[in-house]
Amino acid sequence: MAISEDEARSLIATILKKLAEDAAPGDRRAIDDLIVQWHAEIEAGRPVDRKLKVSISPGLDIVAEVPRSRTAATGEFVGKKDYSQLEQLDLLVETLGLAFVAPQMMASKLLETVQQFAGEGGVQAAAPVTVFLAAPGEVEDARRIDTVIAKEAAARTQELANIIAELSEEKGLKPRAVRARVEVL
Repeated sequence: MAISEDEARSLIATILKKLAEDAAPGDRRAIDDLIVQWHAEIEAGRPVDRKLKVSISPGLDIVAEVPRSRTAATGEFVGKKDYSQLEQLDLLVETLGLAFVAPQMMASKLLETVQQFAGEGGVQAAAPVTVFLAAPGEVEDARRIDTVIAKEAAARTQELANIIAELSEEKGLKPRAVRARVEVL
């Protein structure tokens, strides 16, 4: 069931208000940056190619004293078309999914793949998997992802993933593959 422009506007306002209220103090700047980027995309609008044709009157031929034949010049310009409220809602939902849900899904998939190939002789490793993300030789301050962190992230983002999936399905937005619960082995 598609929603009206007014309903989309109301949903956008509710989502932005909820993000502002529920943001942890440490996450506030990242969420603000996310919203600023979303607003910038909305302001830029959808690019629209426009071709303009202009008739040119070259004036009189001085020798023959007759008007020269008219010519036409064309030019291509890129304009913008404003996003509708429904399209703005769709962009906001996409942004939230990419910012909050996709990273934990990628981390879980990475750990699952590492665990699948970590064992010897086709036997999977029984211990939890930890992956360090660092440049070669720089393991001191390396970021790490392990199964415990991935499970916590999946649990914390599952409600948002469900809301995004429901909004996408019920409000006529683009379908998104965020609903499936990612289980870490």
